Amino acid sequence: MVKRASIRDVEMFQVYLWVCALEASIAAIQQELFTLYVMLYPTLKVQMYLLRYEISEHLTPKQSNTLMPYFQALLQMLSSEILY
Repeated sequence: MVKRASIRDVEMFQVYLWVCALEASIAAIQQELFTLYVMLYPTLKVQMYLLRYEISEHLTPKQSNTLMPYFQALLQMLSSEILY
């Protein structure tokens, strides 16, 4: 059950990253994911390196390069200085 929920969460983050890339804006992550992440993930001690791995493992270099600026912005929003 935890594995399925984790996979779903990674997929959700990827979808939001694509939305940001298509809109050329980080707004979708700021408005939708940030609050969810702040409420749940520090307690669960979720690490974002898994999402980076999924991006690099399953996308072409061009696709990965398209998403990386938004992923970096997401990491900055979710940094330990902000959350803790």
